[in-house]
Amino acid sequence: MAFRPVLNAAVVAGLIAGAVTTGFHWLFTEPVIDRAIQLEERAREPGGSATEPPVVDRRTQRRGLVVGFLVFGAVWGLLFGLLASRLLAWLPPVWPVAARGVAAALLVGWSVSVMPFLKYPANPPGIGDPGSIGLRQQRYFGLVALSLAGTVLAAGLYRVLSRRHAPGGRMLPRARPAPALIVLILYIGYAAVLYRLMPANPDIATLPADLVRAFRGTSLAGLVLFWVVLGGALGWLTRRAQPSAG
Repeated sequence: MAFRPVLNAAVVAGLIAGAVTTGFHWLFTEPVIDRAIQLEERAREPGGSATEPPVVDRRTQRRGLVVGFLVFGAVWGLLFGLLASRLLAWLPPVWPVAARGVAAALLVGWSVSVMPFLKYPANPPGIGDPGSIGLRQQRYFGLVALSLAGTVLAAGLYRVLSRRHAPGGRMLPRARPAPALIVLILYIGYAAVLYRLMPANPDIATLPADLVRAFRGTSLAGLVLFWVVLGGALGWLTRRAQPSAG
């Protein structure tokens, strides 16, 4: 599959995914944030006195949500597009193009978003010590790098084992179960050890548990939605650009 069409399609797919995810968070996450802000303001009011206005008002924050996710989508679409041609080629060619796009996006999304989120989940306003931001960022991006490295190694091992299981060393249209099972077991072990060895989240949740769970649940759902839409849109766009593909 040609590189430039896939790259262009990935950027557009990222913008589509960013727009869809923005709508999701606007409907489901923003009300949770409003509730968290209200609780935070009440906690800061000694005897009901007025608090200082926020540096950035909520209207501006909501506008920033739209712009931020569009930029987020374009950037990740570009980065994903740089890898997509090779990733799509490594997946079973008997799969439809759209299915391969979703699978590739989910592999990357798991590595750079979902796995780090499970260890270091997002918190609503009112949780987190500003002095620990640097430490939290170091741990988070360190986990992203290690998680992505594990996925790349697993994909490479799967390709090598698939070749060895093919007659004459040729790549089969559909890999036999043995290589996939071996790689899956090894990767699960790697992910479990990595999750266990990484330092714990230093933040202590001080808001009501139901609010924290709601915020983290919608945040995680938004991440999964973004990568599913990006992969599906990429598959659809590349299939339209190359009707004979898939």
